[in-house]
Amino acid sequence: YMAHETRVTEFYTLVTFMIAGMFGIVLAGDLFTLFVFWELMGLSSYVLVSFLKQNWGPIEAGFKYLVMSATAGAFLLLSMALLYGLAGTLNFAVLASSMRGNPLTGWTIILFATLIIGFGVKSAIVPLHTWLPDAHPEAPSPISALLSGIVIETGLYAMIRLLYIVFEPELFKVPIATLALVTMTVGNVMALRQDDLKRLLAYSSIAQIGYMLIGVSTGLTYGLLGTFLHVFNHSMMKGMAFLSVGSIVHETGTRDINELRGVGRMMPYTTLTVIIAFLGLGGVPGTSGFISKFILFSSSIGAGLGILAIFGVLNSTLSIAYYLRVVMALISGDPADGVTAKEAPILMLGVTVVMAIVVIVFGLFPDPIMGFASEASSTLIEGLTNYIGAVL
Repeated sequence: YMAHETRVTEFYTLVTFMIAGMFGIVLAGDLFTLFVFWELMGLSSYVLVSFLKQNWGPIEAGFKYLVMSATAGAFLLLSMALLYGLAGTLNFAVLASSMRGNPLTGWTIILFATLIIGFGVKSAIVPLHTWLPDAHPEAPSPISALLSGIVIETGLYAMIRLLYIVFEPELFKVPIATLALVTMTVGNVMALRQDDLKRLLAYSSIAQIGYMLIGVSTGLTYGLLGTFLHVFNHSMMKGMAFLSVGSIVHETGTRDINELRGVGRMMPYTTLTVIIAFLGLGGVPGTSGFISKFILFSSSIGAGLGILAIFGVLNSTLSIAYYLRVVMALISGDPADGVTAKEAPILMLGVTVVMAIVVIVFGLFPDPIMGFASEASSTLIEGLTNYIGAVL
């Protein structure tokens, strides 16, 4: 994807910093350490969004991303100040032992709001999502795949960890359920209106975050199992979608769906990976996306939030409409004037084929990944006492 660029060393250095930041967030044992690595991930991702600086679009998208994320960072700092004032520490284990189970007060409501804003921007939760539809299309295709497949889920991970450490699930059940409903609906409705293929995928990512929030809102181990499982599945499916679409854009030079008529017949294997990614994202049985969506929707019924299951199924059906539109454009009609393409190079195609195989294999045999997701969810809810004891 980057072979024609001259600043490849800079590119890989920034990617390494961004991935190091994500590892640090996951390994952090206190909020201050998490914040330092959060900013490392953010600063490198701002530059990567604007990497193709010869065009105005990436500069504008990167600046918008920077301003919104910096504002969210200020709210994170405020939440750190509030937590330190309330508990006298930023260590997660001490916070869990001293904060969890306390009655709701004005300060804890303000703390909840600052945490949602601080982590919600990076997670692209509606209405804090407006940077994402600009940033993802303008970034280089590998960065679009990383941003959509991993970075926004890292924001979701950090938010889940803080919420479940500081609050009882019953306290945030309704607000998170509301955000889930709004996020998945707005994401899918806006995706229906897009002609830019990468922008359509960006709005699809917002909708997928809405599905993941369903599991967060339930407060159940089963619900979080669905969320963590969908984090993995989405990283595979959306990463594959952005990389495959990146191959199409690389070969044709256009992102306009209306100008990509018939291109699928020139790039059959790449188009097949796009179709598999779309089937997974739509939750079609036989793909890994179906497994995680089924768990998420059924967990919402178990938590007494049946309306989320209804809207989740309706939104999944709605998403199939714009996925089908893209597939029909790729495989039918005559190519637009001046648009030519050939199959993507083997290095670009090989990665997406492997990801397509992973999506299908884990759709048929989900147990290995479900084991990891189950361990993570049960540790967060049922094993919190063990974590506190181990640290203290």
